[in-house]
Amino acid sequence: MSLFDVKHQAHAQRLIQRAVAHQRIPHAYLFHGPDGVGKELLARGLAQLLLCSSPVERALDPNDAETVGLERLLTGCGDCEDCRAMAAETHPDWHLIHRQLNREHPDPQVRKRKALDLGVDVLRHFVIDKVGLTPTRGRAKIFVIREADRITTQAQNAMLKTLEEPPGTTYLILLGASTDRLLATVRSRCQVVPLSALPLDFVRSRLMELRSELSGDSLEWYAQSSDGSIGVALSLADDGLYELNKRLIESLAKGSIARGDSNPKDWLTEAKSLGELYQKRDRDITGTEATRSGLKSVFHLVATWYADVLRRTSGEATMLVNQAWRTEVEQAAKSMQPEQAAQAINRIAQAEQHLNLNANTQLVVEVLLTDLAGIGAGNPLPRESARA
Repeated sequence: MSLFDVKHQAHAQRLIQRAVAHQRIPHAYLFHGPDGVGKELLARGLAQLLLCSSPVERALDPNDAETVGLERLLTGCGDCEDCRAMAAETHPDWHLIHRQLNREHPDPQVRKRKALDLGVDVLRHFVIDKVGLTPTRGRAKIFVIREADRITTQAQNAMLKTLEEPPGTTYLILLGASTDRLLATVRSRCQVVPLSALPLDFVRSRLMELRSELSGDSLEWYAQSSDGSIGVALSLADDGLYELNKRLIESLAKGSIARGDSNPKDWLTEAKSLGELYQKRDRDITGTEATRSGLKSVFHLVATWYADVLRRTSGEATMLVNQAWRTEVEQAAKSMQPEQAAQAINRIAQAEQHLNLNANTQLVVEVLLTDLAGIGAGNPLPRESARA
């Protein structure tokens, strides 16, 4: 849980170590990057360092030292009372803020609401009203805010003064997949620290450690499909996406979509099953929202198939995501031009945009399958706006 445990985030490590060395640690950070690449681990490591009563320098092994550009890291000691409390999630000056905290809010009306976003009531009670309090153990107070890109505009505006003028012993760390939904006034008050995707070999090795039942083709597919995120790889594995991908590719390889034989209900059934899994993880999303998310996952898998076909039609030597179905991909590439594969991918992206605009899911799937069949047959599509 220390900074020593954060791997392959050299830029972020250097920024933090430089700030610590010069004793100029910003009171507000924004860690942003793909989910599952170490943002919260980095925040916890920094919090441990700030709360630790006896920080220590630890030597990096040669490979990590070369990657990070530092020979040693200053981290929490791991042995003092503060570090032990951090490890046990019981440190009184460590505050992890997330949207589900609405269930612990004193106002019963707030507790009844679905925690779809991180609202002003939660931010005001659990952050804004507490930042001025003296640290319980006297060193610092740390507020780490998950899913900062889901903080409502009202809540962001309410946080501005806190971000700009926190007490000297208070540190706020915002975590988000992107900065697009954050106000410029919020971003400007934070030290922005980007985190990048993780190397494939690292994701693969961590996945082997954490999901030892995986091996062979399924392990490789989950690693290749992770986009450099251990969190994404684990979610894909836990949801059984390899088996779903197998079913979709069987249909794609047989040419069912190109012939117009695919049944929209098949995709919707798969999406609903995925949605039920998503709801188990996040009970605040509705069944409709969960099904839409499931359908986006189906779209992503199909788009990945076309991306592999595009790689082969373009003569690229890039490793295929669907390496286990290389024969099927190469066969499909013989009957499809690069322009057709690219058009299919673009059309799937448009369908996802329609889902984001709350279009009827069945209609979205029906139109998409019709368009993919037309692309496969080499027929020009109508203007996208006419089909929206």
